[in-house]
Amino acid sequence: MASPYPVKDIANTAYHSAVITSLAIGYSMLGKKLIRLDVGDPARPDFTEFIKLSVVVTLSMFTKDWLVKQKLIPDDILHN
Repeated sequence: MASPYPVKDIANTAYHSAVITSLAIGYSMLGKKLIRLDVGDPARPDFTEFIKLSVVVTLSMFTKDWLVKQKLIPDDILHN
């Protein structure tokens, strides 16, 4: 019986999430140092904190796409 999620899909998903998470942490730290950006407490969500977090994640996605286009990081870890 074949697995619904092949190992390569799981590995690539873990790779993509690690890249986005790393970039988001970097942008959060940079924002905190430069402009005192605080994404807030996740236990007490606020609309402005959602906006700040959305900006951080969006910047991370754009950066990841740019790094892939520049061939600085691979698009996928495991290929067909």
